Amino acid sequence: MISYDDATQTATIRQRNVINEGDQVEFYGPGFRHFETYIEDLHDAKGNKIDRAPNPMELLTIKVPQPVQAGDMVRALKEGLINLYKEDGTSVTVRA
Repeated sequence: MISYDDATQTATIRQRNVINEGDQVEFYGPGFRHFETYIEDLHDAKGNKIDRAPNPMELLTIKVPQPVQAGDMVRALKEGLINLYKEDGTSVTVRA
């Protein structure tokens, strides 16, 4: 996560893997900030609406329903996996 605009609920992210409109993802960061959402309103760095972002390290913007912070992580939510969060903010992913 690079930045977040409260007024527009838009996050700027730098992706590492392919992202598609409608993908289910989770945001997580220090202090148990964690939530799940879907990729909506996906745009490239030039502001063009796109359905798929296949290029690594591309800057993208997406709508996010709650505030996030620079440095938070975004990852694809895989079915059958759950995250167990520790008090220190770290997590372990295990098969459900």
